[in-house]
Amino acid sequence: MGAASGRVDALVFMAGLVFGIWVFAEAYLALAGFVWSGEMAGATFADLLGLPFWVLAAAVVVIALGTFWLVGKFELHRGGDASS
Repeated sequence: MGAASGRVDALVFMAGLVFGIWVFAEAYLALAGFVWSGEMAGATFADLLGLPFWVLAAAVVVIALGTFWLVGKFELHRGGDASS
């Protein structure tokens, strides 16, 4: 939406996204050996931390809600409209 309306930051973001994908695609053959060299083929973040999946999912939800609340408070403190 931002790029369609001509917002410079959105256009820069999209250009960076396309550039990053292009760089990765070009470098993939050189990096493939390293990317697939690990022994962690089926490991998840919850496995690495030794936590049940639901605990990690609940923590992510709590962190996200806390972040939204904190940003809303910051916007009100700075004089912005947190409802928009």
